[in-house]
Amino acid sequence: MVMIVSTTWFPTGKSSEVGKKYLEVMKQFPPDKTIAKAIVRIGVRTTKDGMKAFSIFEVKEGKLKEFMDIAYKQILMFSEIEGYKSEMELYMSGAEALPLIGLEMPE
Repeated sequence: MVMIVSTTWFPTGKSSEVGKKYLEVMKQFPPDKTIAKAIVRIGVRTTKDGMKAFSIFEVKEGKLKEFMDIAYKQILMFSEIEGYKSEMELYMSGAEALPLIGLEMPE
């Protein structure tokens, strides 16, 4: 199972615009539990440089391309907002990573 951590940054003064865009994106791309499970749908905090938000998803087996296609469409919608930046990181679970080095996850 692949886990995806998506992080975004935007100026504090753009918070309302980002919030409205988030609602628009969620309406156009409602969560699909057949593709991914949301571990954290959205977390937001302030930083000295503005706002930072993140989400974490577990992508279902064989659904990574479908997830990424939707994620990039969503990112493109947000890219219209000045100062908006994003990053996606892909992670393996411990149960998948340990066998690569000849170990297995304890029960």
